[in-house]
Amino acid sequence: MNIEQIFEKRLDRNINGVVKAEQTDDASAWIELDEYVITRELEGHLRHFFESYVPATGPERIRMENKIGVWVSGFFGSGKSHFIKILSYLLSNRKVSHNGTERHAYSFFEDKIKDALFLADINKAVHHPTEVILFNIDSRANVDDKEDAILKVFLKVFNERVGYCADFPHIAHLERELAKRGQYDAFKTAFATITDSSWEKERDSYYFISDEMAEALSQATGQSVDASRQWVEQLDKNFPLDINNFCQWVKEWLDENGKNILFMVDEVGQFIGKNTQMMLKLQTITENLGVICGGRAWVIVTSQADINAAIGGMSSRDGQDFSKIQGRFSTRLQLSSSNTSEVIQKRLLVKTDAAKPALAKVWQEKGDILRNQLAFDPTTSASLRPYTSEEEFIDNYPFVPWHYQILQKVFESIRTKGAAGKQLAMGERSQLEAFQTAAKQIAPQGLDSLVPFWRFYAAIESFLEPAVSRTITQACQNGILDEFDGNLLKTLFLIRYVDVLKSTPENLVTLSIDKIDADKVELSRRVEKSLNTLERLMLIARVEDKYVFLTNEEKEIENEIRNVEVDFSAVNKKLASIIFDDILKNRKYRYPANKQDFDISRFLNGHPLDGAMLNDLVVKILTPKDPTYEFYSNDAACRPYTSEGDGCILIRLPADARTWTDIDLVVQTEKFLKDNAGQRPEQASLLSEKAKENSVREKLLRVKLDSLIAEADIWAIGERLPKKSSTPSSIVDEACRYVIENTFAKLKMLRQFNGDIAREIHALLTVENDAELDLGELEESNPDAMREVESWVSMNIEFNKPVYLRDILNHFARRPYGWPEEEVKLLVARLARKGKFNFSQQNNNIERKQVWELFNNSRRHSELRLHKIRRHDESQIRKAAQTMAEIAQQPFSEREEPALVEHIRQVFNDWKQELNVFKAKAEGGNNPGKDEIESGLRLLNSILSEKEDFALIEKVTSQANELLDFSEDREDLVDFYRKQFATWQKLGAALHGSFKSNRSALEKDAVAVKALGELENIWQMPEPYQHLNRITPLIEQVQNVNHQLVEQHRQHALERIDARIEESRQRLQEAHATSELQNSVLLPMQKARKRAEVSQSIPEILAEQQETMALQTDAEKKINQWIDELRKKQEAQLRAANEAKRAAESQQTYVVAEKPVIQPVPKKTHLVNVASEMRKATGGEVLETAEQVEKALDTLRTSLLAAIEAGDRIRLQ
Repeated sequence: MNIEQIFEKRLDRNINGVVKAEQTDDASAWIELDEYVITRELEGHLRHFFESYVPATGPERIRMENKIGVWVSGFFGSGKSHFIKILSYLLSNRKVSHNGTERHAYSFFEDKIKDALFLADINKAVHHPTEVILFNIDSRANVDDKEDAILKVFLKVFNERVGYCADFPHIAHLERELAKRGQYDAFKTAFATITDSSWEKERDSYYFISDEMAEALSQATGQSVDASRQWVEQLDKNFPLDINNFCQWVKEWLDENGKNILFMVDEVGQFIGKNTQMMLKLQTITENLGVICGGRAWVIVTSQADINAAIGGMSSRDGQDFSKIQGRFSTRLQLSSSNTSEVIQKRLLVKTDAAKPALAKVWQEKGDILRNQLAFDPTTSASLRPYTSEEEFIDNYPFVPWHYQILQKVFESIRTKGAAGKQLAMGERSQLEAFQTAAKQIAPQGLDSLVPFWRFYAAIESFLEPAVSRTITQACQNGILDEFDGNLLKTLFLIRYVDVLKSTPENLVTLSIDKIDADKVELSRRVEKSLNTLERLMLIARVEDKYVFLTNEEKEIENEIRNVEVDFSAVNKKLASIIFDDILKNRKYRYPANKQDFDISRFLNGHPLDGAMLNDLVVKILTPKDPTYEFYSNDAACRPYTSEGDGCILIRLPADARTWTDIDLVVQTEKFLKDNAGQRPEQASLLSEKAKENSVREKLLRVKLDSLIAEADIWAIGERLPKKSSTPSSIVDEACRYVIENTFAKLKMLRQFNGDIAREIHALLTVENDAELDLGELEESNPDAMREVESWVSMNIEFNKPVYLRDILNHFARRPYGWPEEEVKLLVARLARKGKFNFSQQNNNIERKQVWELFNNSRRHSELRLHKIRRHDESQIRKAAQTMAEIAQQPFSEREEPALVEHIRQVFNDWKQELNVFKAKAEGGNNPGKDEIESGLRLLNSILSEKEDFALIEKVTSQANELLDFSEDREDLVDFYRKQFATWQKLGAALHGSFKSNRSALEKDAVAVKALGELENIWQMPEPYQHLNRITPLIEQVQNVNHQLVEQHRQHALERIDARIEESRQRLQEAHATSELQNSVLLPMQKARKRAEVSQSIPEILAEQQETMALQTDAEKKINQWIDELRKKQEAQLRAANEAKRAAESQQTYVVAEKPVIQPVPKKTHLVNVASEMRKATGGEVLETAEQVEKALDTLRTSLLAAIEAGDRIRLQ
């Protein structure tokens, strides 16, 4: 029994594997209906559809107005087009004939569906009058329709179905309008009479028969020919095309015919794609048809499940818009690819009763072999499994279950990657046909055969782009490849873009198995040989661990890449980047014993990567790319090489041909892509793919180099090292540790600090008080290391070589020390704290506490210079201490120079602060000691400005006499400004206060005059310190005299003031003055009296007395003004009384007028200045003759009598 004989139906029969929406001839329809397989999935979709649709065939259809949309989606080859085509046959209950037999579509399903209730629903829907319009929208649309394409296609197929013109909607509109008026038949009859041809035959060329149309219209409608001609000419302009009108026309037709109508649209998703306007049009058509037609008009469409994969380039917003449209379709059916495998099994692979036992026997004997033979490598998805049971083997033989999944991916990938022509891209492809074609190829073979994957190539070859198929054809016919090579090339092409299966050698072996008992080891060898041949001919390329098919264009690029010339330095640079930067990474080695970082000088193939200067650790890696590689293949060459100078580490990588070829290819590809960047827009995608492949190749190369380093031979300072680790970084670390421990002799001299080292350094440099630091332990903690540092620094300074912190750190980081930088900084800080060194920056000495910032900033280590500190001997220190004891009048017992200097600075800083206080007081007036204060401050500042202890003591010693003199002056200053300053201020206040104002009166007293003279002499002395005790008694003498004189003048003044106040008060009472007038007169005089009561100044007291006199004169003026006002009021009263009396008399009445009561008015005070009156009479100040005396007296008499006669009284002045 051969394979052809095991199938129930003939393999070579016509199965119509490609379903076309508009291929509806009886032969095709019969095959489609007869062989349609209703799988479990399809039965569920049919049940869902009819559950939604059946209500639309009854009275409840009005409730379906928002549920008339059906969206059928699925991946390529899932059977969407076949599904809606079968629905169209069913719902229209299509009658088909075959070999003289006629059957309705419904009858084909009576045997396919076992559920009686479900069949009853289908029967109900089928027997409801229904018009079904099935069409592929892309084939019916016009290119220039753009956004209106959806609407125009719907209208086109509708017009065509109801008998109107399909291609010209305005002509169909004319026909529809005539039909409404009952004039359409008359029009067609008139047209046929006029033209001797039918209207249906000629209407598509109406432009050429407009006159005949106008005449026929005139006859049918009764209009004039001119009016009809105008109507014809305006047809396309007056045509009202919009969605609402279309839906109304459909409704009118449904009302007239009493049917339902179904618009079945194939591949609508690909057609509308990213066009938002088309999306909206489809949405609106569906919604309006539902509402306007009351659930009688349905829209059923198909679309790809992954529309972005189908058309490409959709944005997230496009995808959201597409999803919104899908949401308007209440019934949504999604067909899966699993449905495809079931269909293929039932349509193509059903076995005869005789074949099943034969296949069962094969499984029983060789099932385990098949499981192993047909399994993919571990990286492959578990869903790609071989047979799992006898039943599965019988159902699928000679195919394997994973054939369905992989072939589905092949169809999708070839279409999306552009390898297929228009037919395959537009959906004219069938997995069913592919399986049939593959099976037919091995039909004559026995039951030990299987279908290798390359057999599927024949089914799609005719659909491929010529460039693609030509590549494979030419390769197979070039005379170099044998048949197996060509078949493997076909397999590689088929799975080129299949992402669920990697084209590794192992998987390619599995795909190539064509016999159940195939020798897989021999087949693997054969596959490996073919792969090498194909790669050498650049028909394929190796990417990662897989092999990929190359198109002609890809081959050209691959050939260009392999011919790119790259020099050794470029390859070495790339290798260095991978080995040192990606794998080893660290440029330093941290020695675990002391956490010290050692810089590494790196070499690759003899070339330095870090400059010519060598660090303490040198790592050299040697690869087969180095011309000297073979020379260093044994201990005899490597031992002396690694011992030269300070020695080095040598790592010799193994020779691995593939690795060193791949590094060349990586560099060649990078250079090729760089040189052609932006210059080949037509190859942009290919170049991008090459870049991705090269990136993966480099990653794999990194993994391989990682393992080669782990396998490498290693020598260090003359010895081959045993490998204790397996990772490259650990291997290098072990070698570095070996070098350090065998070449850094003084490494262990240093004892590490266990605490917070940065905090310790900061304290040593910044804390002022030594008591806060345990200085006694500075030496003991690291005595040898401290002496080593001090010795090296001192030696360099003695040779006049400047020493900076960076020099120290560098020196002690290298061989033979290898000390950590922080530990060396701590040693320097301790030596500085002990007074061994001080610091400068840019030739300026800086204090120790300022050094911390420079210590903490590595970029400024080269600015911080060290200087050895000079010290006095013991006798000089003792002498300086004695001198300071005399100067400061306090003991100085220090015997260490830093301690003595600290004490001196403390004392002089205290003095300086004290002098500044005295200076502030002295500058406030006539105070003694200003010169002594200034000279003392200059002296102290000059000493304190010395930053070095040695220089400060030198200056103290050299200026001892000046300091002793200043010490004596300071005693006077301290006594004066701390104890006598208040007495001095009291003297100043007395001399410039009450004593000064009463000076003229005091000078009349002998005691006072003498005491004042002595006080003024003291005040003017530059050094009054010896006379300060006389100030208080002398002030008291003057104060006693001053007090007596002040009181005498006060008593006399108050008597005069009181008399004037009392006189003014009496005058106010006599004048009956108001309280306001009394206050304005008396209050100023009373205030003057109060001032006289308290004043200690005789001139001020006399002034207040004079002020009171002037105030009394002002008071008299105010009182006189008040009296003048009273007189005016009295005169006014008298005038009024007299006028009243005269009026009464003139009227001769006997009314007796009452006399007004007149209050007596006080006299005014007339002020007469006697001296002034006399001067007026004589014209001078001196009277010399009796005549002048008489004249003066006459003048005075006249003035006085005039005042008396006026009723005033006189006050002489």
